[in-house]
This record gives sequence, C-alpha cells and structure tokens, in this order.
Amino acid sequence: MSMMFINGKKTPASSGQTIPVYSPVTGEAYAEIGRGLPADIDAAVVAARASLSGPWGQFSAAERGRVLVRIGQGVLDHIDELSAIEAKDTGKPLALARKDIEALARYFEFYGGAAGEVHGEVIPYLSGYSVSVVREPCGVVGHIIPWNYPAQTLGRTLAPALATGNASVIKPAEDACLTALRVAEIAHEAGLPAGALNIVTGFGREAGAALAGHPGINLITFTGSPEVGIAIQTAAATHYVKCVLELGGSDPFIVLND
Repeated sequence: MSMMFINGKKTPASSGQTIPVYSPVTGEAYAEIGRGLPADIDAAVVAARASLSGPWGQFSAAERGRVLVRIGQGVLDHIDELSAIEAKDTGKPLALARKDIEALARYFEFYGGAAGEVHGEVIPYLSGYSVSVVREPCGVVGHIIPWNYPAQTLGRTLAPALATGNASVIKPAEDACLTALRVAEIAHEAGLPAGALNIVTGFGREAGAALAGHPGINLITFTGSPEVGIAIQTAAATHYVKCVLELGGSDPFIVLND
C-alpha cells in the first residue's frame, strides 16, 4: 500500500520514494507507504480547496450528515478488515483494535447526526435593526494524527471537520497510517466528493512540517508531544492559522519484571 490518497484517488508520492512500514511486534518491514514531500502537501491542499468551491461546498448540512452516516456504516461493513489492519499497524491485540474501529464508526455516526444541528443566532441590537450570526466552515483543515490511537483520532478530528463543511488534509504518523488510507477509500465509496478528504503519508519533519506551515490551510489539529506541538504552533502562526493541540508526554509509568 505505497499509494497516498489525493483528490479522490490513489496517488504515488511525487518523488517516487517510499518508506518501509515496520511491525511493532516483530520489527520486520511488511509494507511500504509513499514518502510525501511539500509538493504532495501542495497537491492535497489544492484538491481540498477545489472541493470547497465544487460539489462538497454545495452540500447542505443534511446532505453532509447523510454522507457521514454512510461512512460510519461503511466502516462497520469492513470492520474485520480494518481491525486486522489496525492491529498489525499498531501492535494492539485484535480485540482492542476492533474496539477502536467501532469507535471510529461511532464518530461518523454521531457527527453525521449533528451536522444539521449547527445553527446561527440573531442578536438584539438597536431598534429597527437585527444582527445575524452565521456559522461558516473554516475552510481547509490539516490533521496530524499520532501512532497510538490512529483510528480513533482520525474519527474524532475528521468527522466534525467534515460535518461542518470543511475539507481535510491528513498526515498520519508514518508508524501507523494504513487504516487511514483504507478509510479514505471507504469514504469515497460512501459518496464523499473528491478532494474533501486527502491523505498524505510521510515523515513529520517533511510532510507534517509542510502541512503545518502551509499558507493554504485555515486550521491545524495535532496530537502528540509538547515539543512538536510548539513547532506546529510556531509554523502555523506564520500564516495566522488556528491550532487545536492535544499534547501529552507528562504521565510517568513503572515497568515491573512480571
């Protein structure tokens, strides 16, 4: 699975380079992914931007919700396949990986139902006047996904972004990204228009950095270490891009002999 997913189809890395995927259980390479570079991020952002002025941008909230519900059902229809991919990619027991895939489906179901419940407001003003607040999509949202809960993090960041009419570019962790690539195919089969969801694989220092500092995105989400979070926030600030950061690495643990 060396292909990325850009503008509704499998796409090789522009450089033609690949990265081996290693099993966390055996340490052996068992697959390859494309080594995404800034040129691939550019292509994904262009596709996402085009989708907002194309079919995806014309969908009503109700129509977006129906698509998300279908994606959730598609995930459940392929739960055995996705669970096996997630277990092999992360080294988790199959039963735990299956729970993560169930949670992924649930995110799409929940936000599919909530898509039509985002309303504006009318604010009292001077006599004879009214002020309307209309909620609009941010635009293109970048997501940098971690290796520990790739399926769940994908669902909880992507589903609300799509539900509110945004387009997304996702850079999953190079250690665990195969589930995201398969979900992108399932989403496209469920009726998500081309360009609304793009997956660029590769190293964080290359593809991730290019996404965080890209002038064509409007919001970036990241889950990972505080050090990388600082770098992402700094890069995003260059273009006044909003950030949503979930930073960890603060919890000690004890490993016993048994």
